[in-house]
Amino acid sequence: MIEAKDFDFHFTEDSHWQWAETLALPFCVPEANINVIVYLVTRPKLGVAMCDVTILDRIAPLWEEQLYVDNMQHLPCPKTLTNFTLPNGLSFEVIEPLKLYQLSYEGIDDTRFDLQYRALHEPYDINDPAMDPTAAARQGPAWDSSWSGHYEQTYRITGSLTVRGRTLAVDCVETGDRSWGPRPERDNGAVIWWHASFGEALTVHLFTGHDIATRTVLGPHVSGYVLDKGEVFGLVSSEGEQDYMGAMPMGGKLSVTDTRGKRFDLTYSTVNGCYWAPCPSNTYLQSSLRVICQTPDGAHAGHGVQQLGLSRAYLTRHRDAIRTRY
Repeated sequence: MIEAKDFDFHFTEDSHWQWAETLALPFCVPEANINVIVYLVTRPKLGVAMCDVTILDRIAPLWEEQLYVDNMQHLPCPKTLTNFTLPNGLSFEVIEPLKLYQLSYEGIDDTRFDLQYRALHEPYDINDPAMDPTAAARQGPAWDSSWSGHYEQTYRITGSLTVRGRTLAVDCVETGDRSWGPRPERDNGAVIWWHASFGEALTVHLFTGHDIATRTVLGPHVSGYVLDKGEVFGLVSSEGEQDYMGAMPMGGKLSVTDTRGKRFDLTYSTVNGCYWAPCPSNTYLQSSLRVICQTPDGAHAGHGVQQLGLSRAYLTRHRDAIRTRY
């Protein structure tokens, strides 16, 4: 169970030197085909942090072909995660713990934003068996030691974005996360972080493993939830398959079933995306999605995000198999 104190740092004097604490607060303007990554990785034992702000508006093979990139690898680590301002112009404040946040940014090239994040549910703790139906059967955290503590939360996000002088209103539903634990940046396992929202009434979130070098079928199932009319239900299973251009997912289909036995069938296509590498040892195939969800209540159209996390060691080890996907 996540408590208000869990938003701040968890490290101690005895923590591993590779201890990391992360904060992901994405948002989007779907009508303009714009998705924004806001990602902070702190290494408090080393006293440094990485902060990335990337704005995507197209499908491109290269990160720098996107609309805007501001990635800084060696910033001073904040003293607290509840209220801080970084030298790159990002400021964050917890207004009400685990419920309401304020995020602002004054970047380069006439780019800035000012946003409020209002949580739509209590944090979903993927390591809590009382919340996640797969947690009890696992030995240790859901993925690796970097998820020793980890939760997701879906938000209603409102405010404004100015990118290269163009100002847009922001009013979206998106899912972010928070994690902590030792994070070795070397040959990490492959995982997909996937979610889609259909207004405040419905969000589907999924973690699944995936070995793209040998198959297009997704799995094994790791974790996830459905936010359905204000109630959260853990996922008991998931299955799916994707199409690719190289390692970039271009679309696919998913079926997930929650603890009520309610099934959601989703089809999706990529509308913007690129290779994204917030940490040098790993790359994420970051793609924004147009999604149709079939439920017993009917069909719903929405938007989502997929991050296919792959270490560079994995990509180079399997480069020939992945190249054949072009």
